[in-house]
Amino acid sequence: MKIYHHIPEHKDLFVNPVVTIGNFDGVHLGHRKILSALIKKASAVSGDPVVITFSNHPRKILNPELPIKIITSTDEKVNEIYNFGVPNIILLHFTPQMAQMHAIDFYNEILIGKLDAKYLVIGYDHAFGKNREGNFDFLTELAASSGVEITRIEEEDRFHHAISSTWIRSEIESGNISKANTLLGWRYTLSGTVVRGKGRGRTLGFPTANIRPIHQDKILPGDGVYAVQVIFQDGTRKKGMLNIGTNPTFAEDSHSIEVHIFDFNEAIYDSVLTVEFHSHIRGEIKFESGSELVEQIEKDKCTALDLFADYSE
Repeated sequence: MKIYHHIPEHKDLFVNPVVTIGNFDGVHLGHRKILSALIKKASAVSGDPVVITFSNHPRKILNPELPIKIITSTDEKVNEIYNFGVPNIILLHFTPQMAQMHAIDFYNEILIGKLDAKYLVIGYDHAFGKNREGNFDFLTELAASSGVEITRIEEEDRFHHAISSTWIRSEIESGNISKANTLLGWRYTLSGTVVRGKGRGRTLGFPTANIRPIHQDKILPGDGVYAVQVIFQDGTRKKGMLNIGTNPTFAEDSHSIEVHIFDFNEAIYDSVLTVEFHSHIRGEIKFESGSELVEQIEKDKCTALDLFADYSE
C-alpha cells in the first residue's frame, strides 16, 4: 500500500494514472462499483489506479453547523480501498482553502499539472471544486481539449434506490443493521476500549464488556440488542450479543455499550475489541424485575445462536 498525504510533485510517480476522487465513507457497494471500474480501466491501459480521498469528511468544513457521523474511520476506509485492490491512495486533509478551490483550478493544477492523469473515473453524481462545479458535464467539456478520458459510473441500486452513504447512515442509526450491511457489502463494525462498568451483568449471570468507542465520530447503531461477533486484537473471533442503550430496567440515564461474549469469562479491561454487527434482535425493553430481564436475555442468546447457525449454512 502506498499512501500519500499530499499531492505528489513528480509527474512520473504514477504510470499512465487512472484516477478517481471521492470521500468514500463506508466504501459501500456503490463505491465498489467505481473502484472496480477504476481497476479494470487501469489494467486495460497498463496504468496505475489512484484514489484521491480525504482523512476528514468535507461536510465538517462545508457545513460545520451540521455535525456528521461517519461509517468508516480513516484507517478503516483506507484499508477497505486497499483490500479491494487499489494500492495507490492519496489521502488529503480537507481544508477551508480546498473548499474555495475552483474546479477548473483543481483540474488543471492537480489532476493534469501534478498527477498527469490520463483517465478519470467518477460516480454518477460526483462533483468537486467550489460550489460543486466539477460535475460530469464540466469534465466532459474539458476532456475534449486536454485529452483526458472520462468514465462515468452509474448508480448501484438496491431496494429500488441508489445506494448512498447518507442512506446507510440512516439505516444504521435506525437499528436496521442487516439492511445497512446489505448496502455496504460488508458487516458494520465498531472498535472500542473495554472499560469498567457497574458489574451488574456478572451478578445476572451474563458478564459484559463495556465498550468505549475509539472513534467518537462513528455512527452508533440504534438502541437495542444485536447479534455480534467480537474480534480481539490477535484476530480471534467469538460470538456474542450486544446491548446499546440506557438499561431502562435499572432506571439509568447514561448511554452504554455492553457486549456479552459467549463462552468467555476473562478480565479484559483496557483491551481493544472490534464488534462486528450481524443482526438486530430486539429493541430495549423495561422489565419489572431482574429475573424477567434474565429470562429475556436467555431468549436473546438463543435467538443470536440461531442467527449464527443460519449464517454458517
